Amino acid sequence: MRGGAEHFQAVRGQLPVGRIRQFFYGASLPFHIARTTLKDPPTRARYLRVTALQTAFLLALTAGWVVWNHDDTPPQEERPPKVSTPESRARSREAEARIEQRTRELEAVLKARGGQDAQKGDNAAVVAAVGALIAEAVNAEKAGDVSAEEAVIIAGDTVGKAGEDAAGTSTPTTDEDPDKETEDPKEEAATEPLPAGLREEITATVRAALQDANREAAEAKGPRIQREPQEKGFNLDAPQVRHGILFLGSWEFWVAFFGSLSVVQWVIVALSRDFHTVISREASLATGVPPEDPEIHPRVRLNFPWMRAKLRRRWRAFVLFAVGFPALAVLTTPVFWNKPVFTTLSTLWGFWWLTVFTAAKSNRAWASPVTDRPWFLRGWARLAQTVPFLGWGPFHWYSGVWTRKTEGVGAPIACVERQPWAFAGLAATRFLGTLPPFRCFTRPFISVASAHLLNLDPKQPPVGEGPPRPRNEGD
Repeated sequence: MRGGAEHFQAVRGQLPVGRIRQFFYGASLPFHIARTTLKDPPTRARYLRVTALQTAFLLALTAGWVVWNHDDTPPQEERPPKVSTPESRARSREAEARIEQRTRELEAVLKARGGQDAQKGDNAAVVAAVGALIAEAVNAEKAGDVSAEEAVIIAGDTVGKAGEDAAGTSTPTTDEDPDKETEDPKEEAATEPLPAGLREEITATVRAALQDANREAAEAKGPRIQREPQEKGFNLDAPQVRHGILFLGSWEFWVAFFGSLSVVQWVIVALSRDFHTVISREASLATGVPPEDPEIHPRVRLNFPWMRAKLRRRWRAFVLFAVGFPALAVLTTPVFWNKPVFTTLSTLWGFWWLTVFTAAKSNRAWASPVTDRPWFLRGWARLAQTVPFLGWGPFHWYSGVWTRKTEGVGAPIACVERQPWAFAGLAATRFLGTLPPFRCFTRPFISVASAHLLNLDPKQPPVGEGPPRPRNEGD
């Protein structure tokens, strides 16, 4: 179990030289620990089994979420509303008249062929008449004179009206002799009713031709992957494939998607946390660090005391993050609270606290000696000496509140201040590891990596000394 521990038996205070090297040392340390730990076959088998099951459950729940929210209704292509003007109305009437004329020409050809052969469609005249009707409908739709559905309706109505007229003409009246034969065969063919189902066939043919034309036009536009048009406000347009083109959807959808994945991942980790605890203990033994976890028999369970402690720690982290915003507002006052400046400073402020609580993943961070106030409180005090009104009234009260809120985390802050770049690299790895499903793979090694970095702190007391802290205070 301890065969790979020699890599981590570093002498105190011997971090790599240089800030960049220290950053990448901290960022890569969990992977070195994982590589050494997984050399042991039983530990490797347990790790692969646990992470595979966690990932499988996460993907299964994600697939269920996708299926539940999937809509099979084909999206309707939206066009900008057509402005009605005398010219547009005249063009629409002319386009309708041309489509009706092409439809009548097709009817005349079909009637001329005779009753039973009218449905075969192998005659050159029929093919030419159908092609002329389709071309007229496509051109009118492309020009915007009529919509695709209007073109289909016009063709169908024209056929239906012609069929009704033909049926009425061929019906014998009381003044006529039903047994009397028509003398002119051509007249008989002209008055014969149109074949049944002809209206549906023509409308289906025209609709299919218009859809093919629209698909070809969309494919000619490229690219194959496009962003969903973003609307004002909050919208959850999901990715869709339309005529072979993938629309990525809105950014709100992806935020909701990964947010849901993170929640599901947190639930899975909470239920199987005991297995991560066992793997962390094995990693500590494999790399020569005194384990901070007791030896337990892991099982799937819902640990309510741990969940309550977790929620309290999350609330404390939020309060510590939010209490610094008034100071950020003061710092950005010279630039009139410029949004990019404020966003950058608040992001760095949030990453600082992520770094602190990454160091606090190890119990040893809570026993670290505190020699001075945190850097931001020292900076605020110096700023108050330069700008006297920052020490008056509400600003003085704010300074006291800020000091009281940070007293409980002074030890982890002191650890990070002595090794800021190494812990920043470890925090970056931890942040990337929170993305689903990577947390299932990286979580057991973060606390062990923090313990290794604390071993390199020359001011860190030996193991077993210092005030005790509850287990997993920084978990």
